[in-house]
Amino acid sequence: MSTMRAQPGRRDELLTILQELVAAAETDEPGTLVYTFHTVDDDPDLVVSYELFADHDALAQHRDSPTIARVVPKLRAVTMPGSVQRLVPTLGKGLA
Repeated sequence: MSTMRAQPGRRDELLTILQELVAAAETDEPGTLVYTFHTVDDDPDLVVSYELFADHDALAQHRDSPTIARVVPKLRAVTMPGSVQRLVPTLGKGLA
């Protein structure tokens, strides 16, 4: 999971850019099992992602993809500096 905050009024731009990542995951990343982005009703500039990869190799394929390399600068242009945060699972069922 991760969170990111669009610059004020730029959420739609952010979602359009994120659609590029979803499209690449759908066509080029068979090990990306779930790749979703969520908006928050009472915090319109916040976007939360949920990702599930088949294994560490699938995560590496995603992370090292040319699409990620191309899209990250676009994301930086529309998100608040320092707002992208990767959430690390700490405890819960299914973390084996």
